[in-house]
Amino acid sequence: MYISRVQLKNWRNFVEVDVPLCPRQFLVGPNASGKSNFLDVFRFLHDIANPDGG
Repeated sequence: MYISRVQLKNWRNFVEVDVPLCPRQFLVGPNASGKSNFLDVFRFLHDIANPDGG
């Protein structure tokens, strides 16, 4: 499965964000800018899709 877009509303430090994704994506930014919070979205989606739960 290929995820081509991520839309977030009220997720951690993101009020509203729409990010188009490419097959290869680089995530860079200064400290405390939300890089880990953005990656946590994918961990959350993985956990809720897992039959054993998260």
